[in-house]
Amino acid sequence: MQIKLVRHDWSKQNTGEEDAVVVGDPNISLSEKKINSPEAAKLLGADYLRQALMYCSPYRRTRQTKTRILTACGIAEGEVRVLEDPRLREVEHGYENTVADQEKLREVHGWFFYRFEGGESPADCYDRLCTFIESMHRQARRMKRRSPGGKRPNIVIFTHGLTMRCFVMRYLHLTVEQFESIHNPKNCDIITIGKIKHLKEKPQFTSGKWGVTGLRFRKDS
Repeated sequence: MQIKLVRHDWSKQNTGEEDAVVVGDPNISLSEKKINSPEAAKLLGADYLRQALMYCSPYRRTRQTKTRILTACGIAEGEVRVLEDPRLREVEHGYENTVADQEKLREVHGWFFYRFEGGESPADCYDRLCTFIESMHRQARRMKRRSPGGKRPNIVIFTHGLTMRCFVMRYLHLTVEQFESIHNPKNCDIITIGKIKHLKEKPQFTSGKWGVTGLRFRKDS
């Protein structure tokens, strides 16, 4: 079983066309100015997606990314099932002060522990992902029992950059310092978690038989 985490494509917040404080973070749409979805679709492939257990954040930009990637792979929306789960939403940044205004406080209190004013911290996201991962594994076991070969399905999750980092931290039991060394993935980046022996590249972090590839680090930015 492999887990592929896919960050949403370029949003209008990323390009400066919309402001989450004005329109609401869940309502941010994808931009037409920059598009990375076709490249991600090629890396994933239609066969992989058709056989995968897929999840998606309910935010508009992740839904639209999922649709773009499926369309690029020639897969109709009704052809596969994608489960939406609010626990996969982005870390909430609050409703008034921008992230940039809080950078100094984040440095003082730590990137993982700092709770955005009116929002939540990555630590809060970590907590909700604990229950999501339990639900995900239960669903994978159910699909395994129903599959002819008795194998667990691969998993694809369309979500957000900071949420992806929290997911990797929780799944591989990373330390706070290791989490804080990871840079935000770029739009449509794919992070892969899987058994070390099945990963195509050298894992960047490991935990038991599991490893992760596709991360970006702050020193590389």
